[in-house]
Amino acid sequence: MKKHVFVLCLLLSLSFSLFANGTSEAPAATAAPAKPIVLKFALQNGEKHPLCQGVAKFAEILAQKSDGRIKMDLYYSGALGNKPSTVQGMQTGTIDGAMLMGGVIADYGCDELKVFTLPYLFDSVAKARSFEKSDAGKSLLAKVQSSGSKMVCIGAYQESARNYFFTKKDVQKPSDLKNMLIRCQEGSVYYDAVEAMGASAQSVAFGELYSALQSGVVDGAEQPLSGFVSNAFNEVCKYYVLDQHEISPNLILFSEITWKKLSPEDQKLVKDSFEESVPFFEQLSDAKDSEYLETMKKSGVKITTVNVSEWQDACKSVYDKYGKKYADIINAIKTAK
Repeated sequence: MKKHVFVLCLLLSLSFSLFANGTSEAPAATAAPAKPIVLKFALQNGEKHPLCQGVAKFAEILAQKSDGRIKMDLYYSGALGNKPSTVQGMQTGTIDGAMLMGGVIADYGCDELKVFTLPYLFDSVAKARSFEKSDAGKSLLAKVQSSGSKMVCIGAYQESARNYFFTKKDVQKPSDLKNMLIRCQEGSVYYDAVEAMGASAQSVAFGELYSALQSGVVDGAEQPLSGFVSNAFNEVCKYYVLDQHEISPNLILFSEITWKKLSPEDQKLVKDSFEESVPFFEQLSDAKDSEYLETMKKSGVKITTVNVSEWQDACKSVYDKYGKKYADIINAIKTAK
């Protein structure tokens, strides 16, 4: 009997030792997969706009490079709010990123970007694209963050120039604008440029512009080719002048709060993915411009090529007023290869 008790105790002791020393063959626990990073990205234009298609390509490349770990959710047509509310969203971190023009961001601490609102700053879209990719251009865009705006700019898409268009008058030269009512973007530089040519600058909400043109509240306005066709302005305006008065970048921005949450490796991944999308956008934008011009011609729009230097001379007073403040940047732009 004592022998049996001894054997039983020995077996129990050995069993306890096996479990205590972890020699059980129970499967080891596996680590949970990392939670994907989802970036909420705001866009003011519709899904089919070339700029938005560029951002969609950027998102596609980023998803591929990160093996699906980083995803951009794109919100089109101002679904996350207008431009001011989009900026505020990025500053508070409720919106992770957005695409906005430089002139918009200039009002939030980065005054240097207001240089892009000056009329006839670049001689061509090609020159603008070249400058924005140069060291001087990248240094200027980096000031979005260093200015304390609470945003980070990783680069820009450059579409074609903004041009003037008119409902009834065949404008050939700046003096033809005298006494005309022209809707322009909000801002003193824009107003002064229009009035330097003898016209009267008008403030009209963009959503009301079509009806304002149709009813004669304004005689003309300005948009790039993409905006002119996509908003059907060719239905009510039959004169489009290729004066190229504004060639301004569309900035790719991220909330500084969001940006700092990304590891340096992921920040580089985002930048690399964007840069890889730029050639796609530029080719698409240029191809679409050809299509827009054809659409305009078919709808009876007269497209006028002008002597841009004559229009530049008409806006000399704008540079007299604002140019000195941005002299170094203007010089860098004018001397860039």
